[in-house]
Amino acid sequence: MKRFFPGLAATLLLFLAGTASAQLVAHNAGTTSPETPVLRLQVRGSEWKYYSEYEARAEFTYGIHPRLEASLSVPIAYKDFEIGNDVVSLAGPGDASVDMKLNVLKEDGVMTSTRVAVFGGVELPTGRWKETLNGERLPRKLQLGSGTFDFSLGTAFTYIQDRHRVAIDVSGRYSSQKGGVRPGAQVQLNAAYWFRLFPASFEPGQAGTELRLVLDASAVYRERTRGEPGNDSGVRVWVSPGIQFYATTALLFEANGSLPAYDGVDDQFGHARVEWMAAVKFLF
Repeated sequence: MKRFFPGLAATLLLFLAGTASAQLVAHNAGTTSPETPVLRLQVRGSEWKYYSEYEARAEFTYGIHPRLEASLSVPIAYKDFEIGNDVVSLAGPGDASVDMKLNVLKEDGVMTSTRVAVFGGVELPTGRWKETLNGERLPRKLQLGSGTFDFSLGTAFTYIQDRHRVAIDVSGRYSSQKGGVRPGAQVQLNAAYWFRLFPASFEPGQAGTELRLVLDASAVYRERTRGEPGNDSGVRVWVSPGIQFYATTALLFEANGSLPAYDGVDDQFGHARVEWMAAVKFLF
């Protein structure tokens, strides 16, 4: 089953791609136009020494106003892990989320753009969080859902200069309490650099084919989860190279891989090893 789910997810992604302003890690300070709603289909995997997680996610983003967008994200998750001599696999809906972003600054020039936005959202407790093993409830991290309402708030900056793009964002996350457990608060800093590999320049009426190379870096600090034994607090730093390919102005493919540059979390499932993501985006 551990090998089956990511293979199925990848097959689903390729099938959807065959029948049919982008980000990988760092937030884009721009917003979706009311004239072009966006559907994004994503598969993602995370590997620890004794723990694996895979997810297929559908996200729909709609521009309420040229400077305001809202999005709904719905995941299907699969988790596989070892506890003592037991190997456990869980699959089902994860926690859905509702997010909004407001563009507070937009200055456009000749082949340049500067944008600033604030963003926030809430992750809803739609995934199961009461799974047990041998009569004992599993730690909250291993559940398909958190069981809590998780609120986030942040700000993002994006600067574009012809073939170059830089983005920085910082955000915080705070969770409610459920069943005596409160996930630890989290602070995250993301930075990204894009380079448009081709075309070198745009001509009037030129087709929308475009390839970008992307380098992301993320630093995450999380406080300890309250109400459970152990200490999952600490800092992780990720480096994430990736690509974006606009096959047309309405169809975007993107993928990346993330490696831990630093892992200061004493996790009971071992240190983080790798994360990966692949997605296809449709602009209507």
